[in-house]
Amino acid sequence: MSSDADGHHPFAETDPTAAAAYSRARQNARNLDDNSAAATAPPTAPLLDHGQHSHLPPLVGAGRVIPTTGVARAGPLGPAPSPSPWTSKSSAAGSGLGAALPHHHHYAPKPAKSAEDFLLTPDQLSAIVNFDERSSAEQTKLLNAKFGGVDGLVDFLRSSVEHGLPVDEDDPTRTRVLDNDIRLAVYGANLVPPPPSETIFQMVVGNIKEDPIIQILIVSAAITLIVGAVTGDGWYEGLAILIAVIIVLTVTAGNDYSKDKKFKRLLMLQSDKKTKVIRGGQRNQISSWDLVVGDVVELAIGDEVPADGVFLSGNRLVIDESPLTGESLPVKKTPKLPSLFSGCQVSEGSGFMLVTSVGSRSSGGKIQQLLAEAQGQETVLQSKLSVLAMQIGKLGFAAGAITFFGLTIRFIIDKVAQYPAAGTFPASDLINLLRFFEVSITVIVVAVPEGLPLAVTISLAFSMFKMIKDRCFVRHLHASETMGEATAICTDKTGTLTENRMTVVKVAVGHKRLHGEGSGEADAAPFLPDTFPQELRDLLCEAVCINSSCFIKHKDNDSNPLFVGSATEGALLIWAKKLGVHYEDLRKRVLKVEKGEYLFTSERKRMSTLCEPQVASPGAGQPALFRLHVKGASEMVLGLCTQQLASDSSCIIPMGTDERADVSELIRIWAGQGLRTIALAFRDFDRPLTRGEREDPEHDLVFVGLVGIKDPVRAGVPDAVKVCQRAGITVRMVTGDNLLTASKIAQECHILSPGGVALEGPVFRAMSEDDKKAVIPKLQVLARSSPADKHTLVCLLKCMGDVVAVTGDGTNDAPALKEADVGFAMGISGTQIAMNASDIILLDDNFISIVQSIKWGRNVLSAVRKFLQFQLAVNVVAIVLTVVGSLANDSPPLNTVQLLWVNLIMDTFGALGLASDVPDEGILHAKPHLRTDPILNGYMRIHVGIVGVYETVVLLLILFARKDLLTYNAAYYGSTAAQQTAWGNTILFTTFVLMQVVNEVLSRQLKLELNFLHGITRNPLFGLMLAIIIVVQVVMVQFAGVFMGTVALNGNDWGVCIAMSVVMIPFTILMRMAARLVRAVTNKNEDMRISPLADFEDQGAAAAVSAPKYGSDVKKSQHTQESSVMKTRAAADLVI
Repeated sequence: MSSDADGHHPFAETDPTAAAAYSRARQNARNLDDNSAAATAPPTAPLLDHGQHSHLPPLVGAGRVIPTTGVARAGPLGPAPSPSPWTSKSSAAGSGLGAALPHHHHYAPKPAKSAEDFLLTPDQLSAIVNFDERSSAEQTKLLNAKFGGVDGLVDFLRSSVEHGLPVDEDDPTRTRVLDNDIRLAVYGANLVPPPPSETIFQMVVGNIKEDPIIQILIVSAAITLIVGAVTGDGWYEGLAILIAVIIVLTVTAGNDYSKDKKFKRLLMLQSDKKTKVIRGGQRNQISSWDLVVGDVVELAIGDEVPADGVFLSGNRLVIDESPLTGESLPVKKTPKLPSLFSGCQVSEGSGFMLVTSVGSRSSGGKIQQLLAEAQGQETVLQSKLSVLAMQIGKLGFAAGAITFFGLTIRFIIDKVAQYPAAGTFPASDLINLLRFFEVSITVIVVAVPEGLPLAVTISLAFSMFKMIKDRCFVRHLHASETMGEATAICTDKTGTLTENRMTVVKVAVGHKRLHGEGSGEADAAPFLPDTFPQELRDLLCEAVCINSSCFIKHKDNDSNPLFVGSATEGALLIWAKKLGVHYEDLRKRVLKVEKGEYLFTSERKRMSTLCEPQVASPGAGQPALFRLHVKGASEMVLGLCTQQLASDSSCIIPMGTDERADVSELIRIWAGQGLRTIALAFRDFDRPLTRGEREDPEHDLVFVGLVGIKDPVRAGVPDAVKVCQRAGITVRMVTGDNLLTASKIAQECHILSPGGVALEGPVFRAMSEDDKKAVIPKLQVLARSSPADKHTLVCLLKCMGDVVAVTGDGTNDAPALKEADVGFAMGISGTQIAMNASDIILLDDNFISIVQSIKWGRNVLSAVRKFLQFQLAVNVVAIVLTVVGSLANDSPPLNTVQLLWVNLIMDTFGALGLASDVPDEGILHAKPHLRTDPILNGYMRIHVGIVGVYETVVLLLILFARKDLLTYNAAYYGSTAAQQTAWGNTILFTTFVLMQVVNEVLSRQLKLELNFLHGITRNPLFGLMLAIIIVVQVVMVQFAGVFMGTVALNGNDWGVCIAMSVVMIPFTILMRMAARLVRAVTNKNEDMRISPLADFEDQGAAAAVSAPKYGSDVKKSQHTQESSVMKTRAAADLVI
């Protein structure tokens, strides 16, 4: 059934309400502005830009399909019907396949002025595209019967199949929808809000529930307050503990809240996808966030369906709905099964859809809201540190128990001696046991390194956001850490190592060889409209413009065109423009046959399109009825050809063995020059295709010519590869290009060395597993490889002990990306499936960004190690000081509040300052650390020992010998014993804290470097944390004596505290020199065989070759490069 010409609803008698709404919608669509003169223009007038007629979808009306594949000869209401290539000409006229477009779809829709202009509610649209009813035939009947099919939906949503949504003409991007705000208000935005965040108060409560130490401290504070209130003494200690706990909880919750906000930002960024739409009659690319209900979306292989919608048309459009259903069986979309759901993947073909539900109203959005999970998985480093923290915590519990029982035993002995008579022991003295318990709990709090997991989280989050600035978007938290362990990188060539700014520089047609600009040849000349005879030029341009899915955008203030689609196809379109033919105009004139596209895949390595040509083939009098244009990998297409153009391109002749050999030799020569070679061919049909031809038309082709495309190596990539090699990482090129082209580019990038091996995928595939493992250590280039070859290579590298990073851009790269330890998807050229399978997305498709990710990945472990050696030194000193002082003097030298402040310095300020440190220049000069390497290495143990010994000795001297070493100013502090004790403890406390400031500065170096200030200004947060510690310490000592248990120090005593802390610097440097000298002499570590003073000179030299600039390596001569290629070929021949 269908609606009649007047727009009456097909079921007007049974559903008058729907009929009236349907009629109003159609009438509104026809009410165009008076200046819409194009509405009455003849059908041959161009209505669209960028050639979307060649892809226009058929309309799914009430049970019928109307193709709209382009502009043809005029009919009474629009384009006249074209004969179907699948049937005889006599039957084509009555097949219905050439039915005219409904008249209103030739008009740009009128934008809505209010919400009432939309006649369908979001709930109604959700009912139309219902995931639970996706396979029901009744659902399609409902769509056709109640809403007039997709044709009616388009009207209801005030859209157009041809034009899409109307846009603001003043918008330079021509993407802003005129009624965008109204659509957002009615149907919502295509954005699923992140899960709700906890408030800081909720996080505080959560920390109390999860941390038993905090619970014990709160109970201890409460008991102290109660006892103090009863006895009238000591209650302020309980209050001080309680305030200190609140401060610790608030700071910790503040860090958690900040981290949560950052992860929410990551989740939001991760949901953004590129989407191709038709708006204002032009194909364009927008963010999926900007998609609105009523948009016409173009889908291609590898895309993720960005919203719920209905199928308009497609070329074998097959959707993988397993992300929603869990069923691996792909679903082919047809007018009978038109529903598409967000989050599903296009696994085959291409097509168009009309958006009906977006954001949280879409199927994928609803599931995403239910899950509402942020990235919270524990990484390998976090799990290792959790184990280490548990081990240190056990030692802390042991120290706390020793302290408590030691104090208790001493207390009992003293009281027994003081009160020998039974029953004379005063019960009030039992309050001391509570104080002993507080001290032991505080020892445990100081010993337990709660800051370790926080340090990892801060370092990972910091690295992740720094990597975004370096054009790497981290999808999975562990990837940032794992890149620090990478030992092998398997990288694509096009766009990653090269600029992906391809240019046609050489063309061969018949016996004619043309060298264009950039070819480097002496006879190079620009391609012009008169370069070829007109007939041949038109045939070449028809071949590259029609057999293509790419289109070109131009950005303001950017002279370089932006290719939306394949960069190779974009280069061919630019070449056609140089020849004087604009692809948009040609696509409007030449019809593509519905379901006549045979898309490019990594297995086929070619693309074909069946069209109704307007250009006669050489030697023919008039155009054929149908023509199949084929382009692709030169060897593949050449193998399908049986004919070729004559030497003067005037006619078609058979292709003999010699001619085929000549073309193969030319392919080899051009490939050896680093050019990508594309073959062009065609096949004419003067009759409808048979069933066999319909399934496999790509044979008996006519070879038209060869095109050489140059893609220059990205600036900085050769140096970046050298940085990787210097860092102990093997870089391998895995590409679909032929062996000679790949080897040439690999040589330019310094990937292919004289001793390296370059293989083709089929040769590698045919090897046994043992042979593959034998050749992999020397394998540097794998050309003409399939995704399966890449997956096999990754699996074998992992089996051989490598930590592998892989780049991929295609849908079929997904298995390799998943299998790799870290998968890099291309943010520009990559498909959505590849991005979903990856761990990191290269936003600029640039190999240099991979090197940056290695740098930041290594920095994660480096920053955590810096914090670890800092905290361990503090832990050791605090525990020894508290235990020894408590057992010797009946009371701890540092009270509970002071120890909590030390704990805050360690766990929060230390983590923020050290875990956010930026990478050193030489971080990429070292070999990658192994997964089996201990977190606490020899260098760190030496640092902890040096700092721990100095601090412990000095602090114990202050504790037990301060009367002999320090001068007490009785006039300033008072003359009582209690005042003198308070002064001594304040000196001890202040010196201890200032020592941790110095310790934090010294902890920035991980290999006993002598220049401890090197690079200290690169991390402003580090300096801020030190300043906060010092300022708060001064305020607490000078103005918070009652709260902290301190007295205000005079200037001389502050000088003494500072001096004792600063002296640790020369002591540490001398000990480091001694340690370096001892290890250099004994040769215990290969990395330590250096001069004890070499550090100052080495760091100055390292700064000259900083990682981001990749140094200035000496280039090899051309003779050396050619010799390298010859040796590599010889090695490859031996392997083969």
